Amino acid sequence: MRTVRLKFLARFIFLIAMASGTFAASAQLTAKNPDQVYGYDPLLYNGMFYYYTAPPHTTGTQYLFDSFDEHASLLLRGLTYTNLALNLDILNQQLILKYTNSMGSPSMIQVSFAWLENFEIHNKHFEIIATADTTKEIFQVLGVGPSKVLYFHSRKLLVENLTESTDRFFSRIQKQLYVYNGGKKVKYKNNRTFVAAFGEAQHELIRKYIRKHNVVVQKATDQQMTELINYCNTLSGS
Repeated sequence: MRTVRLKFLARFIFLIAMASGTFAASAQLTAKNPDQVYGYDPLLYNGMFYYYTAPPHTTGTQYLFDSFDEHASLLLRGLTYTNLALNLDILNQQLILKYTNSMGSPSMIQVSFAWLENFEIHNKHFEIIATADTTKEIFQVLGVGPSKVLYFHSRKLLVENLTESTDRFFSRIQKQLYVYNGGKKVKYKNNRTFVAAFGEAQHELIRKYIRKHNVVVQKATDQQMTELINYCNTLSGS
């Protein structure tokens, strides 16, 4: 009787050891899985999967850039992430992150606005700015200082202007121009309205700068507008 009990006890101990080893191996495999939460870092890979597909026979793209920037970066809750593949969907106003999941398949997610502060794509700087009704929007930002230039980029999905045509196309990039100062956006369309966005005491100095450097604000390059807004920031009371 005692012999039977000892054999039973030995077998019980053996089964526990095997189960523990299996559990440990399973836990180890799970710990090595890099795709636990949409990918790798749960702070970064916590957005919704991106599935947008244009209707059949649609030409063009919903993105701001023709290609994803494989060396883009972003600032999320004070942490900087580099060497990311990013592009900006300006039809749906979403920042899209492309990555390879743990199964080796390409995946895309919408980066959540909850903690997103700014990002860089193809050497252009973007920030998330809350509007008057607290809605968060994506703007390209130029300049360093209290005043900045903001660009809001967008596209529309349009139907070809042909009888009985169902073909669609994405519009050209539309760009709205703003001067941002003191938490307020002032829209401008030309040199005159750009100057008017500043204090009256600075108007003549800004006009002289624009004439001297042959700036046409609605057509100016990013470099020209960066230099212009940085000059405006040197003026007292701007």
